[in-house]
Amino acid sequence: MDYTALIKDYLDDANGHLNAFDESLMLLEKNGTDSDIILKTLGSLHTLKGNSGMMGFESLKIYIHQIEELFKKVNDNELKLSGVLDGLLDSANVIRNALRQIEENPSVNPDITESILSLQQLQEGSGNGQEKQSVELSSYLGTKTDTIRVDFKRLNDILNLVGELVIFKTRLNQIETQIREKINDKALSKELSEGLELMGKATAGLQEGIMKARMLPVSHVFNKFPRMARDIAKSQGKDIQLSFEGEDTELDKTVIDELGEPLLHIIRNAIDHGIETAEERIRKGKPRVGKLLLSASQESNYIIIRVADDGRGIDLERIRETGIEKGLIKAEDTVSREDIFSLIFAAGFTTKEKASDVSGRGIGLDVVNRTILKLNGHVIVDSFPEKGTTFTIKLPLSLAIIPALIAETNGEIYAIPMSAVDESIKVREEDIHIINNHEVIRFREKILPVIRLNEFFGLNRERRKKFYLVIVGKAEKRIAVAVDRLIRQQEIVIKPLDDTFGKSYGISGATILGDGRIVLIVDVLAFWNKGQKDAGYTMQDTR
Repeated sequence: MDYTALIKDYLDDANGHLNAFDESLMLLEKNGTDSDIILKTLGSLHTLKGNSGMMGFESLKIYIHQIEELFKKVNDNELKLSGVLDGLLDSANVIRNALRQIEENPSVNPDITESILSLQQLQEGSGNGQEKQSVELSSYLGTKTDTIRVDFKRLNDILNLVGELVIFKTRLNQIETQIREKINDKALSKELSEGLELMGKATAGLQEGIMKARMLPVSHVFNKFPRMARDIAKSQGKDIQLSFEGEDTELDKTVIDELGEPLLHIIRNAIDHGIETAEERIRKGKPRVGKLLLSASQESNYIIIRVADDGRGIDLERIRETGIEKGLIKAEDTVSREDIFSLIFAAGFTTKEKASDVSGRGIGLDVVNRTILKLNGHVIVDSFPEKGTTFTIKLPLSLAIIPALIAETNGEIYAIPMSAVDESIKVREEDIHIINNHEVIRFREKILPVIRLNEFFGLNRERRKKFYLVIVGKAEKRIAVAVDRLIRQQEIVIKPLDDTFGKSYGISGATILGDGRIVLIVDVLAFWNKGQKDAGYTMQDTR
């Protein structure tokens, strides 16, 4: 593979992280030490460091690691911000100059050893940091690119217009029915039907064309990892074989753009935490070379991405003990296997006593979780001692159009994303029971919390004798959401709510039905958070 072809993507991404670094430094200079800003900056630097290592810019990677260490000491009050801020501002210019060199000559590998030593002295308090960096003013504008990028807002605008066409077509079909009932003109009815059919085909073709324009093979992101995996493995004296499956699977470019960072952190952790050294694997009777599989497959309107290794697996007891130490759980709590796995996604969670330049700060998997949730997806972790660990990511193929279950409660209609729906059942009021003042239902030998959609949104609390439960899931757990009626399943065009509405808890957006009605799209995670908060018992593992 010609890795120089990735240079432009690397530079575009690096400049974004550098701009974020600059903005954070300006805020810190203005407002003083702020742990939230520092933590956010560490996440951005962490990704830039990983990308730099992946591209083979070892000196730049080490330098960014030193910046991370400096930030950590400031956050831990080991160094005063005022004493190192000028050095941090200069470090941004060191990175800026290095990126400029790479842009001018992609074959260059910047050597900033002297800057690394100066930054180390600044950390130790034995120096004033590197000499002040001079940069060309044009460098602040970032690197140039030969790639013409179409603003996704423009594609979204076109896609929204297609959605409007679909709505109008549905409305015209309803008008056609009314005309047939009132006007007995077979010739006119036939002509109208043919016209609507042609319009439907054209609309469907336009929608499909726009969606294809937004799609890219997942290899676009997969191909960025072989070099990174090789370099991390070599730095730790490990032999690792990274292989791909299903790299031709396509998904929306908006998802592709967001997917790289989560995969970077998962792969890095698999190599650092999961796969053993060659000597350790031989002692255990395993093959000398560790295996790391990155796969993608399509299931209906979703893409399933898995990162699987054959390493030592996750030590559940150690994770639990660390969770207790950090106050995430209590020693007396009854915690399920899945709940223990979920602890590794907590911000700042790590079992490492000392951070390395690869991992150990508890930032990576927190980034993974937040990014995947933002994409309306979820992550499932499964691991077995000495057999390995698998991270499974389920994402919608597109962030613009999703399949949804249309349901009604107290006369109001809502759309529930099908990505979270397992099934639906019809029940009677007497099927609902009370445990610790909370409603539950016995479902397939498990006890599930029940959340009534009308009460969740503060609607009329009137209850029917017979109603439906929509079983929604997160990883291996389930909650039952009560609605009055199930209308149908259909694809919907997501329309974000304007900022004028403020933050609407439990609502992720809106859509428009064929008859012109505006329907709110529910945020299933809000149901889940409420269920966890309200339940006075350990929520059931339904595996």
